[in-house]
Amino acid sequence: MSKKSVFKHQYKAALQNQVRFGQSKHKDKIEAKEKCRRENKPYEAPKGIYSTRTLNNYDSVCEQFTSWVLENHRHEVKSYADCQKFAADWLKAKEEKGLSAWSLHLYGAALAASFGGISKNDLGYTFPARERKNIIRNRNDNLTGEYATKRQRDAYIMLKATGCRRAESLRLRKEDFREQLGKDNNPTGLLEVFKRGKGGVERWCLVNPLYTDFVRDFLAKVKTYSHAGEERLFEKNDVPKGGIHSARAVYACDLYHYYEEHGYASGKIYHCRKELYGATYDKGILKEVSYNLQHARNSIVINYLWLMRE
Repeated sequence: MSKKSVFKHQYKAALQNQVRFGQSKHKDKIEAKEKCRRENKPYEAPKGIYSTRTLNNYDSVCEQFTSWVLENHRHEVKSYADCQKFAADWLKAKEEKGLSAWSLHLYGAALAASFGGISKNDLGYTFPARERKNIIRNRNDNLTGEYATKRQRDAYIMLKATGCRRAESLRLRKEDFREQLGKDNNPTGLLEVFKRGKGGVERWCLVNPLYTDFVRDFLAKVKTYSHAGEERLFEKNDVPKGGIHSARAVYACDLYHYYEEHGYASGKIYHCRKELYGATYDKGILKEVSYNLQHARNSIVINYLWLMRE
């Protein structure tokens, strides 16, 4: 068996030991925070691989790294564990080729998992800061070229109506929509959508009030598709990868205005920093928008409010 095959077997086994399929990462994070609070220790995020997509990404990174090590340091390594001392050099080379800070953090997490679940900071490489100004997202709300068919155009409007990520939209079913009830337990005239999000976060969220009628009409006429024992609204080809961030931005801004108009302002102001210095938002409204976007931090949510700043 070749050295590459041996190393591949070793890193794959290490990654499999980190697999936590079927567990909720969101729940594990909450439990970890509570444990650290009880023991008066700094928070440490739970380790593990919670999705097949993450596992596949990590496997691809480790394959690239292994090929590079064997090409440049073959006679210096006898096992995959020996490759750890070259991780920093490989990451530095990736950085010099223009790999983004986000990708470098992903690559570091992959290598850390393959070396037995160590921290990526133990690799001897100083990871660059991930800054908002370096985020490159699709900001085009006129996607008639990519969303060419009527079904794709309907899917894009549904993205603006629900604020779903692509994976969340592909899981949608008719039963994931319901009438919103007010405090008096009477219908408000609005809809809610049940999002099955990443990290095991699942919750009922507000459908964009500007698209309530469209969603009702769409659900009444849509043809569903059988997948994994469920009748789902969309197939993969219905939801191209482009424009997802743009649609979520529309959803976030529309919800911000809605909650502002309906008295959710707390009077507590969130002041943006760095390149967004001077922009301000109400924390009470941000909390509501954050909940519906399936996020938990104000600093993330304001990335979706760029339409309000242009």
